[in-house]
Amino acid sequence: MDEGNRLVAITRPWQLAKAEESGDVDAAAALDQVLSVLLVACRLLARELKPFLPAASERIARALTERDPQLGRRLFTKPNSP
Repeated sequence: MDEGNRLVAITRPWQLAKAEESGDVDAAAALDQVLSVLLVACRLLARELKPFLPAASERIARALTERDPQLGRRLFTKPNSP
């Protein structure tokens, strides 16, 4: 998890996405690579969590398999602001 967090901090995928929208093909390729690495990390996390949190592991794996953005948003909900 720490490595994934470091990757996000270093590569800043949100900036790559903005650059991609502006037509930067290098940023588009970099974004694809970063997101691929993060997806692999999420799959690994789901597998490693299975003995301890089987239901959560299954939900993560299903979200990755189904590629359903709404399902992903339900997995990682933001707390309500007061």
